[in-house]
Amino acid sequence: MKRVFFIGENAVISAEEGKDINTEFGIIYANKLKGKKPGSLIKTHKGVPFIIVEPSSMDLFRKFVRSPQIITLKDLGSIIAYTGINSKSKILDAGTGSGFAACILSTIAKKVVSYEIREDFAKIAEKNKALFHANNLKIIKGDVGSALKEKGFDVALLDLPEPHKVIGGIKEHVKVGGYIVCYLPSTIQVEKLLRSIPEDLKVVKLLQNLELQWKADIGSDILRPESSGITHTAFVIILRRYLDKIGK
Repeated sequence: MKRVFFIGENAVISAEEGKDINTEFGIIYANKLKGKKPGSLIKTHKGVPFIIVEPSSMDLFRKFVRSPQIITLKDLGSIIAYTGINSKSKILDAGTGSGFAACILSTIAKKVVSYEIREDFAKIAEKNKALFHANNLKIIKGDVGSALKEKGFDVALLDLPEPHKVIGGIKEHVKVGGYIVCYLPSTIQVEKLLRSIPEDLKVVKLLQNLELQWKADIGSDILRPESSGITHTAFVIILRRYLDKIGK
């Protein structure tokens, strides 16, 4: 069934088309939705207004089932921008976790193949894949270091604790000119990676993104930084694959 999303002042509610929706704000009756299109106003039986919308990735994220830590939006945005991921891209994602990065990338890329060694995480990721209707995302339970067969990836995203142990093999599955991105929280991990990079991989970016949000309440004459923000989450190391011997 088609998903229906409703947004209100302080809530985002999702439902399957054709079913009554019970919320803390009242019931939205299915028969009231017939013929309604995105942008239409609907009220619960208590008179609380909602607007029907096509869900954005962030609407879906609010319904996301989470277990392991995800790659944050501030870091994922940099990964997408600096590797040029687009509608033609074929992406390898190693370390699926709850599947957030894989699902977001599936909304942009042509194909995403994601490996997860833990069965419990893979099951959570499958639920989130269904939430996103990510038909171009394939989740494989297995160790990417030994199970990966497919080649021709434009970008490989490694959210693994020890990428230095597998990067030499994984690079052979990435196109020349393609990118390998490693996501590492610790400087020790970063150093181990940098000391083990094959000669045909070059570091093009090593980032630490810090995010400072602002409080904007113009009606109360408030416009200032929030007292806390998202500071260190992880380092983003972006590498690009070249030929072993250019010109030979």
